[in-house]
Amino acid sequence: MSAITQPCIALPRNPPRRRGMCPGVLAPMEVGDGLLVRVRVPAGVLPAASATRIAELGRRYGNGLVDLSHRGNLQLRGVAAADMATLIAELRALGYVSEDAESEAVRNVLTSPTAGLDGTAVLDVRPYALALDARLAADRDLQRLPPKFGWLVDGGGQAPLFDSSTDVRFDAVAGAVDGTVNGPLFRVGLGGTLGGAALLGHCRPDDLVELAAALARAFLELRQTLAEPPRRMAGLVKALGVEVLRERVAGLLTGPHPSHAAHGPLPSPASQERELQSPPLRSGGGSGWGQTPPTRLFLGLQPQWLGVAFPFGRLDCDKLEALAALTHEIRITPWRALLLAAPQDGAAERAKALGGILDHGDIRLKLTACSGVTGCDVGTTDTHADGLAIAARAAGLLEAVRMVHVSGCAKGCAHPGAADVTLTAREGVYDVALNAAPGGTTWRSGLTPDAAVAAVADLSVEELSRVR
Repeated sequence: MSAITQPCIALPRNPPRRRGMCPGVLAPMEVGDGLLVRVRVPAGVLPAASATRIAELGRRYGNGLVDLSHRGNLQLRGVAAADMATLIAELRALGYVSEDAESEAVRNVLTSPTAGLDGTAVLDVRPYALALDARLAADRDLQRLPPKFGWLVDGGGQAPLFDSSTDVRFDAVAGAVDGTVNGPLFRVGLGGTLGGAALLGHCRPDDLVELAAALARAFLELRQTLAEPPRRMAGLVKALGVEVLRERVAGLLTGPHPSHAAHGPLPSPASQERELQSPPLRSGGGSGWGQTPPTRLFLGLQPQWLGVAFPFGRLDCDKLEALAALTHEIRITPWRALLLAAPQDGAAERAKALGGILDHGDIRLKLTACSGVTGCDVGTTDTHADGLAIAARAAGLLEAVRMVHVSGCAKGCAHPGAADVTLTAREGVYDVALNAAPGGTTWRSGLTPDAAVAAVADLSVEELSRVR
């Protein structure tokens, strides 16, 4: 069935709330347009035939809309509760349903979307990511991990995951330890981005799964020693330091002892060149004014793939099916884009005709927004329409900033952190803040959607730069 755009209404709706769950196939989440069903695709590798079938299921049982999540998953929208049993059976036949909701919930493994395609990568990490995914699904002990506890396996290359934050990250490095080449290793970080995580040490690829399991068990045991057990690894590291975790898993680590990181964040990769040759940490990070965007090349025609993004990571099932016809395999990225492996001739032109974005310079990529009133029972404004209106009227400003965030409520689901310009909706109007997170100190308040768009369009770069 086709998606229906609801009008913006200025009536009070439900207050922002923490839902406290990660939706899946076996644990769908009720939102404004029906049930949201998150399909976890192992290692982000989706065969074209599976993509076609998922598109068919999204049309039949949902409202025909598909969201690409920040964790590299597909989300079907608008599913009716009465259709869930049939949808589960269909997705199980495709291999995308876990044994139960508990095993599904912990399968939060973010993987390099270019693994096996990018010749500049340190390592093809797909086998290790798939093995970790399988271990999480099979090991009942690990299924006691809190919701949203996540893992990251990054092979480097031209589209690295350096700024994706997670609980435990494995970043492939060249592996020159103490002047001896031992082959590729994984640099293991706890609680954050590549530059912000605490450095645990390094491990051999074949030890990744066992190290991950050992870290999970250590986390589960150590968190219970605290009066308020943390739900994320960063909280445990802050409370106890890294050394207590390192002692638990020392037998699975290799390479130099990172004593400098026992109680703090990773130093910059440049300062670690004596230890390991790591992928360079690009400039940027955060969302504040004046920061340089990081370098990452994944859109458009690349040697082994075609990268296609969509505004807000939203496309419909017809477009997903059409893209699947242009390739044998789709990779799902955490950047709200799809990669078509070995695309057919003419695929770029076809993707553009479908509304896809192939250029990193497209200003619509500077926009982020939740589903708003059309897909959330909390939202009261059409966030996507208002965001696109800003793109149409404030192109100059968007060229100069990193991000404009249109949030349907103060929760800020699409981007909880600060953006250069943040519009936060409440009861059909917007409060506009500069260099702030949703609900931050307002620059203009109580503006209708049209007035908010006009205010942002009239905002000068100079005025924005004065608000830090």
